Amino acid sequence: MNPSEYQLLLEVLSIETHSKEEGAMIEFLLSFFAKNGIKAWKDAMGNVYAEKGEIGNYQKYPLVVAHTDTVHRIHGKKIIPKKLLLPNFAGELKPALKGFDQDGNPVGLGADCKVGIALCLILFLRQPVLKGFFPVQEEIGAKGAEKVDLSFLPNIGYAIEFDSPSNTSSITLGGKLMYNPSDENGLGIIFTKLLLEFSEKRETEFTLEQHSYTDIVKLRPHFSCVNVPVGYYLYHTTSEYLLEEEAFFALDIGEELIKRAGYRYYNDAPHPSVRRLITQFALNTMEIIGEL
Repeated sequence: MNPSEYQLLLEVLSIETHSKEEGAMIEFLLSFFAKNGIKAWKDAMGNVYAEKGEIGNYQKYPLVVAHTDTVHRIHGKKIIPKKLLLPNFAGELKPALKGFDQDGNPVGLGADCKVGIALCLILFLRQPVLKGFFPVQEEIGAKGAEKVDLSFLPNIGYAIEFDSPSNTSSITLGGKLMYNPSDENGLGIIFTKLLLEFSEKRETEFTLEQHSYTDIVKLRPHFSCVNVPVGYYLYHTTSEYLLEEEAFFALDIGEELIKRAGYRYYNDAPHPSVRRLITQFALNTMEIIGEL
């Protein structure tokens, strides 16, 4: 992440937004896309859609996803991200961003899912061909994603959401398999191999977990989806913080996944045992980090 991209991250994190009060974030998104010459629009519910570049006759768009609401109520005293040293998943102190108001009081940073929005926007600046979906009201039941404009979906090959806490990735949402690491022709095998490579090269580690829901659970019937770990901790509290290193990893993972998955369609096959997939990934990780 270069300095101008980092400033964009800080700018997005400073925006106050809450379920059913996403107006400031929606306007920011539409202004950003207009300024950068990227086609974007919103529907009646407030969901924002974006499209950049053109695909060939037999190609499909990658889709990036992040919701525009947070659980934190609008207080009108600004959100100022400040850098501190805070623990990662292993208890190691790392540079992190935490939210404070203009009086110095801790407030919810809203990295869930504002960091995801920032990462999506950076990818729009970097990628020649991309679609984006920024739904409202995720925190109260993924209501925006439930009302997605279906005419936007047919030329999409797969979705990448940036909304998984700390170092975890949602292999299931609401009991639905998002991707299958054992499907040789699927998106899941590309994604999990990439996570394992990052574990080795970046001296970190990831876990696959079963989470309740986020926006892509509404998109999975149409194509394969992944939820990238983005490094936010203690989410939905005023103590929430974002580990910078893990957010940077998420950006690199997203960019590399688009490079490897390309412009094609994925619909990963079902699997009889999610627990087996999770265990196998954990064993592979342990082997890489020298614990097996």
